[in-house]
Amino acid sequence: MTVRISEVAAAGARRILPALALLALVFGAVLLFSSFGVTFDAGNRSYGAFVVGLAGALVAIRVADFLVFDVGYRIKRGTAAPDLLRQIVSLVLFALALGVLFQVALSASLPALLATSAIITAVVGLALQETLGNLFSGVALALERTVQVGDMVRSGDIIALVEQLSWRSIKVRTLEGYAILIPNSVASRERLEVYRRGALPMARILRVPLEHELPPERARAVLEDAVRDMKGLAPHPPPMAVLERFGDFAVFYDLRYWLEDHARFIEVDSEVRQRVWYALSRERIGFAYPVIRQHQYAAGPLPRPDVSRAVVAAIEASTLFAPLSAEERARLAAGARLLTFGQKETVVREGEEGSSMFLIAHGRVGVSAHGASGESQRVAMLDEGSGFGEISLLTGEPRLATIRTLEESLLVEIDKSTLAPILEANPSLVDKLDEIVLERRRKTSGQLEKVRGSGMGESPESLRTRIARFFDLKGLA
Repeated sequence: MTVRISEVAAAGARRILPALALLALVFGAVLLFSSFGVTFDAGNRSYGAFVVGLAGALVAIRVADFLVFDVGYRIKRGTAAPDLLRQIVSLVLFALALGVLFQVALSASLPALLATSAIITAVVGLALQETLGNLFSGVALALERTVQVGDMVRSGDIIALVEQLSWRSIKVRTLEGYAILIPNSVASRERLEVYRRGALPMARILRVPLEHELPPERARAVLEDAVRDMKGLAPHPPPMAVLERFGDFAVFYDLRYWLEDHARFIEVDSEVRQRVWYALSRERIGFAYPVIRQHQYAAGPLPRPDVSRAVVAAIEASTLFAPLSAEERARLAAGARLLTFGQKETVVREGEEGSSMFLIAHGRVGVSAHGASGESQRVAMLDEGSGFGEISLLTGEPRLATIRTLEESLLVEIDKSTLAPILEANPSLVDKLDEIVLERRRKTSGQLEKVRGSGMGESPESLRTRIARFFDLKGLA
């Protein structure tokens, strides 16, 4: 921290000039009243000297405070002195000055005066009870370094940022922007939660009620995956979902995640809830709530709802499935899944296993891959009507790139189990899919090769052979 002379001079002026003005005012008033014949002396007591001495002591204490803390402390420590330390030192010096003035100007001893009067002692003790409690509590908090400026604290229902520590109270600024004073005695006596910046990450908990029929392993995996790689969360420990309890209408899961900066908890909590909603929606998992259910078994299974128009439109617009007949495309649409992803969510990751592809019914996604030096680089951006992942769908090979949504997107997922019956019934489609995929790859492979600095490592086997082997088409393999 660089000490600027102009800042130090300004701080000294703010502290010393008001005290000098008070000294001049008091001294002028004493001289003015004396010129009119008003006396301030009574025997060996000089009340005028006592008042002027108090004003002079205030000036001397302010000067000493400036030289020690604004100059010496800043030069030695390179930072501003704690306000609580300055206030305690000033109070001690003023008490000493008051005792000296009582002795010199009034020929009386302040401790003796208080000790000889039981009534005065009781009154002073009762009057200063709360003040002394705040003072000693503030000293204890400062020595233990329980709370520091910049920490987030919770007192009751109040969550705020610590702005100042004084001998009387802790000044905090709430998230809504208004200031609150918490007395030191209250902070020492009652529960005060401290969220220290730069210390160990602080955990937050999101409680999610889900249906009893949902397997716990699947529920925990979906919740944890929803917030994986999310900005604002500490890398360690990773998010963790636990089964908290079985309720009468739901199974309650606690999703624990740790924050890098607790001051951003409102923003991060909102993003976590949003991601959980999207993740559960994609998996067709509903939130549980108190309801009365009626099950009808004699009528048989309920009819499956009509396939979404978005799924049919996406398949019709895809060049990959153009060779399929209308009936085959309808069968494909019947087995496809319509998934909703939020902004900046990861759809697939480079290198992970997969046997499905995605069509973009609505939205945009970004394609990235790791370069030769290991860093992730943006390769392309895909808009509505595009598709990705056809190699994994047709051959089961790992994903070639990482796909993340750039905005809320509606994706159609088509997996192997949906396409397999169509290829088994019409094996001639393999040759047509082979031609289309090779043409698509010739147009896009150059971008990946440019990022990776080398070829994509094509298999020596033809794509047609790999498709036939993956779908176990005996006549073509």
